[in-house]
Amino acid sequence: MSNHAYWVDYDRKIVCNELRRQELISFQDWVYDATNCARRFSPTSYLGYRLWAKPCLRLMHRHPPLAKKLAVVVRWMVADLKHELGVSKQRHLLGRIVRRGIFWPANLLLGCLARLVWIDTGVCAGRTRRQALGR
Repeated sequence: MSNHAYWVDYDRKIVCNELRRQELISFQDWVYDATNCARRFSPTSYLGYRLWAKPCLRLMHRHPPLAKKLAVVVRWMVADLKHELGVSKQRHLLGRIVRRGIFWPANLLLGCLARLVWIDTGVCAGRTRRQALGR
């Protein structure tokens, strides 16, 4: 992933790319979100993000009302981010709660758990669970 001001690896933003494709969030909001994620995603938090974002993408395709509801939440998160960056004077409490209390902690937690499971099963080392246990 790139840490430039504009996220070159934009295709890694699974949910927001779909929301943008469906024109449910503005290009400007997408840029704010993608830029922030480029700065904040670690390999572990991005792994956690992918674990829930890929199934969520399938659900968004099957259930358009879900995509519309997720777009509202993403706009909240972007509103909070804009306030944090000084672009907007308006605070957004729900955006702050979702972004700081759910989105980032959940991504990191899921990523850490996935790494633990993969290490325990030997996937990281390219071994099967049986080989990892010495059988």
